[in-house]
Amino acid sequence: MRARVYDANSGNYYISEVYGIINRPGRWYIVDHPEDKSKVVLVEYLTYLEDHPLGTAIEIIDMNPFPCGPWILLNLLEAEKINDKLTYSAPVSRYNGTGAIWDSKEGLVQLLENDEVYKESISLADYSTKLEGWNYIESDEDISRLMEAFCGFHDAVIKEVSYISGEYYDKDEKIMYMNEPGSKQVKVIFSSAWADELEMILLAPRIVHLVPCKENYFSEMFEASVIIKDTMVCFYDSLMDSVDDNYSGTYFKSMGMMWRIKQ
Repeated sequence: MRARVYDANSGNYYISEVYGIINRPGRWYIVDHPEDKSKVVLVEYLTYLEDHPLGTAIEIIDMNPFPCGPWILLNLLEAEKINDKLTYSAPVSRYNGTGAIWDSKEGLVQLLENDEVYKESISLADYSTKLEGWNYIESDEDISRLMEAFCGFHDAVIKEVSYISGEYYDKDEKIMYMNEPGSKQVKVIFSSAWADELEMILLAPRIVHLVPCKENYFSEMFEASVIIKDTMVCFYDSLMDSVDDNYSGTYFKSMGMMWRIKQ
């Protein structure tokens, strides 16, 4: 699982793997330290900041499988083994995360007491839940590689767009199932005279502003823009210098983006 994290101290966003979730009360996420990647920190889900646009410090980007096996889920009965060791932290009522962190009892106590700890103290190895075979857009260098691979989207057209919400209604049970965080995706297939087809996935999309071409008009793009702002990724079907949420053409905005050339 990856997330966009808001660092209240600096007012900036960063992307991190999520290693676990603790209720103590409130929901606290175990994520990378914003500056020192050899540490993890506890970040509360809610920010309580009036000027924060969403009111949450954690926004899930995707829910890819955990590479070291499934997460464990422990309730209050198991949590008491930790609570007996706590002095300053509020008691834990639930843990959902990697087994290595829970097994490292002393390290977990340090994390709960200090809100940060070195990864080695909780037996946490570096890992990534990014999918193999995909290129992720997280920097200007990533954008340059995409533009080079697909010739700057020159003479390209959108061949196909599909949306997965993760939500559905079960007629037998008469229950509406809401989506899991990070399950929403939009797939866009681009076709071009200059390159093989491009498959782009918008991860946790926020805006899908699709403007089809008028009848009897050519629909190919001459150029396109990809812009990163506060770690969010924006795609425009023309040349743009900055993010414009009032753009009148085709415009995508998502928590993350990955792509690959279809062979």
